[in-house]
Amino acid sequence: MVNPLTRCVEDYALPPFGSLRVQDIAPALRTAIDEMTLDLNSIEDDLDSPESDMSWESLMDRLEIIDDPLTRLWNIVVHLTRVMHSPELRQTEAELQEEVLAIQSRRAQSAIIFHAMQSLQASDEWTSLTPEQQRILHNAIQSSTLSGVALRDNNRDRFNANQLRLSKLKTKFANNVQDAINSFSLIVDDKDMLVGVPDSALKLFAMNAVTAGHDKATAANGPWKLSLEMPVLTPILHHCANRSMRERLYRANMTKASAEPHDNGVVLREIIQLRQDQAKLLGFETYAELSLATKAAPSVAAVNEMIEGLRAKSFPVSQDEIERLQAYASAHGQSEPLEAWDLAYWSEQQRRDEYALDQEQIKAYFPLQRVLDGLFKLMVQLFGVRIEAADGEEETWHADVRFFQMRALEQPGQPIVAQFFLDLYTRPTLKTMGSWIDTTVSRSKVLRTGKFDVRVPVFSLMWNQTPPVDDAPTLLSFSNVDDLFHVFGFGLRLALTSAEYTAASSNLGVELDWLDMPGSFLAKFCYGKETIKLISGHYETGEPLPDAMFDKLIAAKHFMAATTLLRTLNYVSVDMAIYNAVEAFETMDAIFDLQHQVASRFSVLPVPSDDRFLCSFHHIFSAETAASYYSYRWAEVISSDAYAAFEEAPTREAWEATGRKFRDTMLALVGVVDPNKAFKLFRGRKPNPEHLLKQRGLLCDIE
Repeated sequence: MVNPLTRCVEDYALPPFGSLRVQDIAPALRTAIDEMTLDLNSIEDDLDSPESDMSWESLMDRLEIIDDPLTRLWNIVVHLTRVMHSPELRQTEAELQEEVLAIQSRRAQSAIIFHAMQSLQASDEWTSLTPEQQRILHNAIQSSTLSGVALRDNNRDRFNANQLRLSKLKTKFANNVQDAINSFSLIVDDKDMLVGVPDSALKLFAMNAVTAGHDKATAANGPWKLSLEMPVLTPILHHCANRSMRERLYRANMTKASAEPHDNGVVLREIIQLRQDQAKLLGFETYAELSLATKAAPSVAAVNEMIEGLRAKSFPVSQDEIERLQAYASAHGQSEPLEAWDLAYWSEQQRRDEYALDQEQIKAYFPLQRVLDGLFKLMVQLFGVRIEAADGEEETWHADVRFFQMRALEQPGQPIVAQFFLDLYTRPTLKTMGSWIDTTVSRSKVLRTGKFDVRVPVFSLMWNQTPPVDDAPTLLSFSNVDDLFHVFGFGLRLALTSAEYTAASSNLGVELDWLDMPGSFLAKFCYGKETIKLISGHYETGEPLPDAMFDKLIAAKHFMAATTLLRTLNYVSVDMAIYNAVEAFETMDAIFDLQHQVASRFSVLPVPSDDRFLCSFHHIFSAETAASYYSYRWAEVISSDAYAAFEEAPTREAWEATGRKFRDTMLALVGVVDPNKAFKLFRGRKPNPEHLLKQRGLLCDIE
């Protein structure tokens, strides 16, 4: 019997998610590793031969074919560990990790391949290569250099040992966070502890209690089970009038994974030390400098300049926001000074009173399916692409997962240009919190199949929305709507790229500080009146959001904007401070002291002394955004300026033409050419950061 994973790779088919067994994974991965080893030996022999005929096809196309099977299979493993977690899957990933990293290092550190790429770059053929090919070759040489290809003997051994240890520690960090979330449970029997919490949230809490064995739990009478999952945490912090309950959940969230048996303190310290050692082995003074070597941002100083510029504009405004919020809270019964766990609650109360904006009323106009339908209509208007449901055509990892395909309506024959899975709902203990994209395959003319002229990109969009309760439709808060647009935007560049090679079409082919640009860009359309007409419809009557409510929504858009921006800048700054430190951190306390020093510059409210959010800050410890968290704000600078082009469009026809121009430059060309060049083709100049401040309500006019 042929392993179904091996067959899907050989047949260029999508993964058999529904029928896949954990025990199929290891044999398929090991087969791919063995075949990749043989293929690497073969290409090295050919390249080392005196008769070697060096060309793009004989080197770079061949490497793309060699790399593909293992990349696809490992993507499947990583994806499944995040969406359908199980102890067996975790164990399988841990067992394979070392073998996968070993063959990846073997590939990246091949001196023969490295010198062949250098020779191709220096050859006469270089001038005949397309801009995409030249960019790919340049990036491949840089990637091998930063993977230690030039290191020798003990230094290479140390570098590879560090890489393996880092890989294991990053997995341990992520597992500790997930286990800490899973281990927290609070059963509430007294409804007075949950005063102010919306009925929709109480239904979810009761459903969670039923799942936990409290068979008679109801939304009206309880008991209610609380957790650290965002669909639970958010309504508690935003709506619960009981201050002690807010504090309890807030502290549990900010200290998760900071104590045994899931303590990430020692894990993150070792991660920092190993990354700094890797940087020094490669000739950099700090890991931050190493990280920025592959980014669009030119230097650590440039990132810090951006941070300080935004802070200077935001901090005085935040001081005023907090002063007004303190006065409001005092006038409405809280005699104590505001603390961190009060911020979301009193902000929600003040917003409701000042703008007569009731978030529960707003939600009634945004049933999930209506929002999705409207979002798909917007894709036709903006980019000339149609999203079609294709449920049942491919296997999925859970019954709730949807499958779609995207057609280019303005190309001959309206071809399918992308396919994607959409995983909308939270699955406690099984699915990682947050929202993200996983790539199944990227666009490639080299790896095309008989079904398509090119291999079309396939990706998965993950969200963590509350699932339907008691057959009622899932209703979205407006922040949920914003987040859904952002999630969908993740896939736009992958879907609409014109890149012909995986090394340019995949997310690895784009500077990290540009990757969030499409998501940040698309989310801005939520606040357009025409978009609201598309995506809103009362779940009982179908009536779109009334103009009066829309006006209130827009008026409240910038409420607490400076404080919100400063919170994200705090994350950016502490990330950069940790990884730009020249000297090693001697103790854990030194790291937490730095965390609090940074926070004091970005938070008007006092930061709790026991705040240990670093222990669950997966972006900079278990993900690939170490010394790169600034990327979200860097990308927002770009997306804000790009969106301003639509605001400047004088007519509907000009607006639609701007959408096509954005598609053909910012989506089609980023990865194919330097992203800064793509932006200049779109806007005719460099990005202006003042658009970000204006769209966040922190600047009135742009010079």
